[in-house]
This record gives sequence, structure tokens and C-alpha cells, in this order.
Amino acid sequence: MNKTDDYLQIINHSPIPTFWKNSERYFMGCNQKFLDMVEVEDVGSLIEKLDIDLPWARNWELFEKDDRQVLETGQTVSRLEQIPSGEGGVVWSETIKHPIIRDGKIVGLVGFCKDVTIERRLQEIERERSIDKLHLKLADLVDKFMNEAQHTKLSIVDQRLGISHKGNKINRQQISLSCREQEIIYYLSIYKSPKEIARILSIIHDKDISVRAVQTAISDRLYVKFDVNTTSQLLERAAAYGLIPLRMPS
Repeated sequence: MNKTDDYLQIINHSPIPTFWKNSERYFMGCNQKFLDMVEVEDVGSLIEKLDIDLPWARNWELFEKDDRQVLETGQTVSRLEQIPSGEGGVVWSETIKHPIIRDGKIVGLVGFCKDVTIERRLQEIERERSIDKLHLKLADLVDKFMNEAQHTKLSIVDQRLGISHKGNKINRQQISLSCREQEIIYYLSIYKSPKEIARILSIIHDKDISVRAVQTAISDRLYVKFDVNTTSQLLERAAAYGLIPLRMPS
């Protein structure tokens, strides 16, 4: 057995996926580990073919660029590659390509691969988890910002209205409005008087609604719910809470 056969025996039994090409970049052989990695059964389907003719053809330009650099300069090239496999999947490989030199002349190249597909998938899973955690943190920050903005907005409204809440603050969630109260706030917001509101509601609901009933709803219920003393304060605070209907409540 000559040295070449010895080398081939060593390579074929190596646990490292290995391939080699001639100086024209034609695929000339590989070991079983390489076939297993790229999910190709027969080395004969690869021999004397360029990358453009092989299962990983879609990345042939990148592979050819690295091959040319090795063959033309004699430099070793190392790269993380995506290699489309024979079964339609994608293999991530840390590939190192060395020149094959005989009698001082570059006659080909040999490539050694490390399958890092599992490691890459684990990294992607961890990255997705990190992104999910970041989204949750951002959502919390946005929620906190919105709450603080709402509080600031209400504080400004209170200052404008001259309202002081000594530990008796209300919030948006504590205010529950009946349909009648929503109707009254809506019509107050479009500058209707209690008398006009009573007349409109009587027509809409086809029953007599007195001015006194409207005034009582405003002063005895709405003022209390919003913790205000005047209609202008009521509308300011309702607007700050987003509780003024955009259209007539149905």
C-alpha cells in the first residue's frame, strides 16, 4: 500500500467530515462522515462535479470564491457555511480549506468540516427566548410609561382645575358609567344644557325625562364619580380618562 492509499484510509476512518478537490475545483472525493453530514448516500454522485452541480448549488458562488482564494494564493480559508443537504435541509459547518501542495505546486485543496448545526439551533432558540424576554420587558416599560403619562396628564388637569386629592385619588378603572351617564357626558361635551339634554333623551327613549333628573345625574352622581365640583371640571377629567364617547352611546 502506497502513501496515498494510507492517507485515504486515514481520512476515510477519520471522525472529521473531509472532502478534497483538484486544482480545477472539481470534487474528487470525501470520507463517509462528510457523506453523512450532507445526507448523500453515494460519493459517486459527487465525483468530478463542481459545486454548482451538487446538492448545495445555491451557495456555489461563495464556495467557489473560497476555493479560488486557496488555490490561487495557497492561503488557508476558514468560514462558517450553510450547506444545503441532499435531503432538503441545511447543515451549518465550520469549514477549513487547505491547499494540497505537490512538488511546490498547488494541485488541489482539502476541506475539513465541523457540523455545528445543533449548536446553531440551540443558539437560535436561546436568541428567540431572549427576544421574547425583551418583548416582555418592553411591554412592561410601555405599560409603565403609559400609566405614568396618564398620571401626569391627570395631575396637570387637577392643577388646572385646582383640585386637591389628599390620599383619595380615583383612577380610570374605578369609574363605571351607566348608559344614561355616558349619554349625559356626551351631550355635555357638545355644549348641550341640562334642559336640552332632557329634551333630546326624552325623544330618543320615547319617555319623559325631566331636567331635574339630568341635573341630579350630573351633580349627585357624575361629580362624585369623577371627584369634581363643576361641569367644566367633569369634562376635563372625563377627557383625561378617555371617557367622553366619540358618538352618541347606543
